[in-house]
Amino acid sequence: MQEFFQSIPEIVFRILNFVILFGALGFLCRNMIKDMFQGRKNKIGEDISEAEEAKKKAVNLEKDIEAARAENEARKAEIMEGAERQVEINSRSIAEAGEAEAKSLIENAAKSEGQLREEMESRVSADAMRQVAAITGEVLRKGSFENSKQALNDRFIEQIKELVSAMPSDILNMNELKKLDISISSAEPLSEEEMKKLTQIICETFISCHNEVDSDLIGGVRMKVGDTVYDGTLAHQLDKLSQDVESNTRQSDAERLNIAEGIKQQLAKVSDDIDVFQTGSVVTLGDGICRVSGLADVMAGEMLEFPDGLKGMVQDLEKENVGVVLLGEYSHIQEGDPVRRTGRIIEVPVGEALIGRVVDAMGKPIDGKGPIKTESFRAIESPAPSVIDRKSVSVPLQTGLKAIDALVPIGRGQRELIIGDRQTGKTAIALDTIINQKGKDVICIYVAIGQKESTIANVVERLRKFGAMDYTIVVSANASEPAPMLYIAPYAGAAMGEYFMYQGKDVLIIYDDLSKQATAYREISLLLQRPPGREAYPGDVFYLHSRLLERAARLSDEAGGGSMTALPIIETQAGDISAYIPTNVISITDGQIFLETDLFHSGVRPAINVGLSVSRVGGAAQIGAMKQVAGRLRMDLAQYRELASFAQFGSDLDKATRDTLHRGARMTEILKQSQYAPMSAADQVIVIFAANEGYADDVELADIARFETEVIEYVNRNYPELHDEILGGKKLNADQQAKLKACIVDFKKTF
Repeated sequence: MQEFFQSIPEIVFRILNFVILFGALGFLCRNMIKDMFQGRKNKIGEDISEAEEAKKKAVNLEKDIEAARAENEARKAEIMEGAERQVEINSRSIAEAGEAEAKSLIENAAKSEGQLREEMESRVSADAMRQVAAITGEVLRKGSFENSKQALNDRFIEQIKELVSAMPSDILNMNELKKLDISISSAEPLSEEEMKKLTQIICETFISCHNEVDSDLIGGVRMKVGDTVYDGTLAHQLDKLSQDVESNTRQSDAERLNIAEGIKQQLAKVSDDIDVFQTGSVVTLGDGICRVSGLADVMAGEMLEFPDGLKGMVQDLEKENVGVVLLGEYSHIQEGDPVRRTGRIIEVPVGEALIGRVVDAMGKPIDGKGPIKTESFRAIESPAPSVIDRKSVSVPLQTGLKAIDALVPIGRGQRELIIGDRQTGKTAIALDTIINQKGKDVICIYVAIGQKESTIANVVERLRKFGAMDYTIVVSANASEPAPMLYIAPYAGAAMGEYFMYQGKDVLIIYDDLSKQATAYREISLLLQRPPGREAYPGDVFYLHSRLLERAARLSDEAGGGSMTALPIIETQAGDISAYIPTNVISITDGQIFLETDLFHSGVRPAINVGLSVSRVGGAAQIGAMKQVAGRLRMDLAQYRELASFAQFGSDLDKATRDTLHRGARMTEILKQSQYAPMSAADQVIVIFAANEGYADDVELADIARFETEVIEYVNRNYPELHDEILGGKKLNADQQAKLKACIVDFKKTF
């Protein structure tokens, strides 16, 4: 108790301290609390004021909504009234124009329907025709046509008496095997009476005959004797029908047959004709070469048909099989595929329709200008004209190049070889010659062998630019094509040219180049396992080119009077003209134009080596004036180049040598000529005459080109009749020479 009373003062002290502390805190926080409550009061007052204003706005908004609703109702009524008036107006307009418009629509619809029906009748796709043939076959196969099928059998037995015959291969088999197997296929088993008739026809003593049932034939009979097939079945007729219509669709619109007419024509043959053909099968295939078994009676060079229209040419004849070169893409061909004989040597289309076109080695257009409309075909291999049918070469074929027309003239019907290394201007000479034939009634054929497609396209574009495609045919066998296409391309071009030659026209054909053709033939021969000879070429490589170039000739008047001039091109290696192929072609042709690499690089273009170039026709293929002025030109140039080679080793030369070198340098400059700038024969005679007479001796070499151009212009302007006199073919008489000299002397005064 005593302790309690002792602690009271301490308790009172603590209470007083707490009261003092609390009072101090209240004093300090009073203003803060007052401000807080005052702010809250102000915020509540503002909220109450905003609520009052919102209430007033809501009352006004309701009034605006009511006003807008009333306005929209009025606008709606106005629009509806206007629409009703417009509908009434449109109804009256339609009612007034409806009858005429309806009549026009009906007429247009009827016209469109008629056009559509006409187009459907005149055009039918190959796919659609094949579908029709397939559906027809199914109907005939499932239907009941016993009488018709029996009639087909009877008709076959009746016709086979006249058609069946033993081919040479059949006779060989009968001699060796004493029998020949014949298989007869039919949609249904033949009766004993029918088999008896057939066996009586086919001499039962040495022939074994049996009947096989094949429902796919639909109706009729198919008989196979050795490799020969006698087909009188409905299935085969339907297949022929689809093929004929497919061929028909490739023709122009005017030539397309009416489909109904086509079907009638084909079906009319179903019960009348037996198709006779021979078949074999592919044994091996590779690198564009295949071996075909059967076809024992096939001819060398005959065209064979493979699946999907691929063509092949028979190249090797052996006892067990034949070697065939494939002319086109062959990736779809497989071993065991059927191969059919055509009975025709490989041929190409010929005629006027090919002029101006670019075709492949098979004569198919590759220039994107549509099909070639021609009904004429010619075998790519044909005999050369006989000696009796030929006439000597005497009519010049002007190339437009001074160096050629003056030094190595070419006549119509001649074979002149252009030979030289790569990039020495061989093709340039050929193209200039084609361009120079414009207006001379000469058909030109350019055969490109083994070149790049871009190169061939540039050649065609260049010919088109100068208007030469109007009388030119381009046969293209580019480097990406199989070797057989490169092999047959020159023969295809020759066949196209022969068509015009035998019609009495003049033809110029250029083979660019035969070196690549020989390489392609070597590839084919090695693949066919023929024994290689010199430089791995086969032994008949000489015959390859001789039988081609011998077809160029000038025909006698009795044979038609036409001509075909051949300019084959051969590429040499390092100027070696003694290699195998160059020597072969040199011995076949009537001369050669040798282009030298050193001359080409020294600026002499065309780079003709005068010493190695020759024309075996000579002056017979020159007009009189050219022969007159160019008579000593070859000798002078040969002498100049001989002296020039020695003069470079010494400087002490006599006056005669210096004069020869001086004149020769200017004559060489005169003979230079730009590409795609052929000259007329009259202009060539003028400039060569001026140089020969020494009128260019005092002209600087740099001015020779200008001298040439200006002297030709001056003479043609002041002596215009000279042009026709030179082209007349006769030599220049004394008066003409004197007048020409006087004209040139007058020109020199102003030059």
